[in-house]
Amino acid sequence: MKITIDVSGFIPEARAIAEQTATIYCKHTAPWFIGLVAHGSAVKGGYIPNCSDIDSQLYLTADAFAAHGDLPLPLGMAIQRELATINPVPFRYIQCYALTSRLRPGWIGPIPGAHHLVAGRIPVPLATAEALRESAQKDLAVLQPEGINLLSHGSYRLERLIRLHCTKVWPVLYQVAALQQDDPIRIWNLPKPAVIALLPAESEVGQTIRAFDAAVRAYYPAEYLVADGLQVLETGFTFLEAAKRWWLQVAMM
Repeated sequence: MKITIDVSGFIPEARAIAEQTATIYCKHTAPWFIGLVAHGSAVKGGYIPNCSDIDSQLYLTADAFAAHGDLPLPLGMAIQRELATINPVPFRYIQCYALTSRLRPGWIGPIPGAHHLVAGRIPVPLATAEALRESAQKDLAVLQPEGINLLSHGSYRLERLIRLHCTKVWPVLYQVAALQQDDPIRIWNLPKPAVIALLPAESEVGQTIRAFDAAVRAYYPAEYLVADGLQVLETGFTFLEAAKRWWLQVAMM
């Protein structure tokens, strides 16, 4: 089966990487292949060098998966050997989840306008505005700005901690904005700077997310100064606390 790959929906900086990556995925999963979908800043822009990922979802028929729900180890290893030859710069890394045509519990389908179909078809329903609102409300209701363990050191421990912290903060930004604005789909189609601009600068969530964004852009791409990295953690934590307080106020109305 010949699989046609289209990377025209990526920003220019991501196209060559995306084409190499898609070719590898399609080559190794062709017997089970349904579709490959990309999303995130590599599609809609606003990426942060050495911080943002190239994110995609690989849809396969159910018989591609082992009993534990993951791809068989030999298949995964074969894909990894070839992925290892790709330089993801200026992105942090390449991230992909293999999925069936049945949505996982709590997941929603790709967001209209915020994704790019790289190959094949999308076998699940696209996200709706109502589904995005419900997902945002559910996630904010259980959001816990937990403490950060800073007692370890070495082997890029701090860098990894900061990177994971970013992956927690950015979705909360979109969820808050999606509930403040009339059209959640439009919000999720915007790059990060445009979403930040929608939050009133005088509000607590507006002030704290701007401080976080400034800290992230000061720290990346070099990841050089520990003080700058700690500022990312502190401002991100402060924003999550502000987002939780905002949600609690909204929920009480």
